Amino acid sequence: MTSESPSDPAPKAAVVIGGGIIGLTTAYALCRKGVQVTILDEGSINQRASSATAGIIGGSSVIPWASSKLWPQLPKLLFERYGPMKIAAPLPKGLLGFFKRSIQAGRPDPRATSAAGLANLGLRGWDAWQDLLRDLPEARELFVQNGCLFYYATEADQAADANGNTLRRKFGMDLTALNARDMQAILPPLPGPVAAGVRVNSAGHVVDPIGLQDKLAIAIAAMGGTIISQRVSDFSSHGGKIISVTAGNTRYDADTFVLCAGSASAELAAKLGGIRIPLIPAWGASVTFTKAAVDLKTPFLVLSDGIAVTPSTAGLRVSGLLQVGGAGKTKAMITTLIDQTKRLFGDFEYTDIVTYAGPRPLSPDSLAFLGQDPKHNNLYHNFGHGHWGLTQAAISAQVTVDLIHEQTPKIDISAYKPDRY
Repeated sequence: MTSESPSDPAPKAAVVIGGGIIGLTTAYALCRKGVQVTILDEGSINQRASSATAGIIGGSSVIPWASSKLWPQLPKLLFERYGPMKIAAPLPKGLLGFFKRSIQAGRPDPRATSAAGLANLGLRGWDAWQDLLRDLPEARELFVQNGCLFYYATEADQAADANGNTLRRKFGMDLTALNARDMQAILPPLPGPVAAGVRVNSAGHVVDPIGLQDKLAIAIAAMGGTIISQRVSDFSSHGGKIISVTAGNTRYDADTFVLCAGSASAELAAKLGGIRIPLIPAWGASVTFTKAAVDLKTPFLVLSDGIAVTPSTAGLRVSGLLQVGGAGKTKAMITTLIDQTKRLFGDFEYTDIVTYAGPRPLSPDSLAFLGQDPKHNNLYHNFGHGHWGLTQAAISAQVTVDLIHEQTPKIDISAYKPDRY
């Protein structure tokens, strides 16, 4: 009598396309499984969306960006000096079609589906990071969990977010309502008004987002991974599989490929044929006031202005805003963030201002594209996380690794199907 031998457990070779926080986290998770990983990424670290992040995990992670209430307000928001959204030339390709899909996604029923999808990833973010980094204490120590605040300058701001807080509680977010005196006791002295606030008790943040990327890159290299600064331009495929990718003048072969190229992923996916990815780059920015004389212990979000303020190892970090178009021209956003910071805190001492900007990959329904490619069974999609990339990176990496190893993911990923459009 003979028996079949078990499938070969030998490590596989993988090419990860994209070296932002999603790509680095996915590569690190694969390396931990013994996979030989090559990361291909054309951009420098100061041009990544994950470098411009606020670093907050689980702060406001269940509210889709598109809603039926947004569209009537959009013209006003775009032209407000301190508004959270801007539009700039040149406009991204496919913008009209993208907004048509966003209007559909903002209707009540689709929006409820998007909120559930965001909660499914976002509310697992903190625990997934702690699990992923259990063998990397030098990275894990960059994570601090002491909650975050929603700051309402006026009662109108508080009322505008009431439905949002109802939705957050519905999905299990632990919120505590605070009055003006409570907020004043937690925050450093502010010259402007404070009407009320909400504390998100289980939220956390990363005190050095750039340092986290550096430590992941170092750990990947220590496990035999390679990071190559090259732009992927094409794929070669045969028999329902990707055989190689071309970057520069070099072909890179592997038996597994993961597309994590952020806002560039749609263009690359189009080269494969048959899959439509409506995705636009929505630029975000951050400014860090180094050695700032501001005693901030708890991060806070000013939702009406689209900004987040976090304490970091480098100083006071202020991040946010959303600019559609502009092809990387973010000077106006940086100026707005600096002005907003001085409006919040008044005059304060600091040593320098360090700025970052990057294109967030924005989908019409606010959900990532996560899962196996419908035509190539050794290609996996992991991109389109919008401004929740840091929150969702670890759980998305876990899902991707499970799929690659033919294991059922621990969460339902049907809402993130790459071919849902």
